[in-house]
Amino acid sequence: MSDADRDAVREVRRGDREAFGRLVQTHQGRLFGLALMMVRHPAGAEEVTQDAFVRAYTHLDRYDDHRPFYPWLASIAVRLAQNWLRRHGRTERREGAPLESAQEPGGTAAALTTLIANERSRGLWQAVAALTSGERTAVILYYRDEMAVRDIARALGVTTGTIKTLLFRARRHLRERLEPATISQRETLP
Repeated sequence: MSDADRDAVREVRRGDREAFGRLVQTHQGRLFGLALMMVRHPAGAEEVTQDAFVRAYTHLDRYDDHRPFYPWLASIAVRLAQNWLRRHGRTERREGAPLESAQEPGGTAAALTTLIANERSRGLWQAVAALTSGERTAVILYYRDEMAVRDIARALGVTTGTIKTLLFRARRHLRERLEPATISQRETLP
């Protein structure tokens, strides 16, 4: 846990409500990204994010400050996102989010390199978005949010073995989706 998070939690527990704002500022973008990848609906992700912070604030007495704050907060958000999906009938939506239109390269080698990197990243996240809900959540928490397997298991309420299996399957599915694209890109290059 970062010192800033630890200090903010202590201040909130002492009655300083404004200290929680620092935790919100630090973690809201990352938490919103997690919620958005899970529910795939911006308004739903906003609702989940807000509810997660409200729950974290009201249940801060249950938080173990010997552990990092974000995994605890993420576990709240994951459960809320799962509930949101159940309420809205989307437990396993498989289509990807719409891609933003690519901008024209500025003609420089650096701009072209950036464009290629962005396209690869976009392709990767589009493939991640096409994974099953469990696989997608495990990948986001493990790779993007850099959470430990045991923390992800705790957040999702499953065993570490289940998370390892989800990650294994996700990597296999991503490899299957991304390797054909890589091969076809190589074939079209001069």
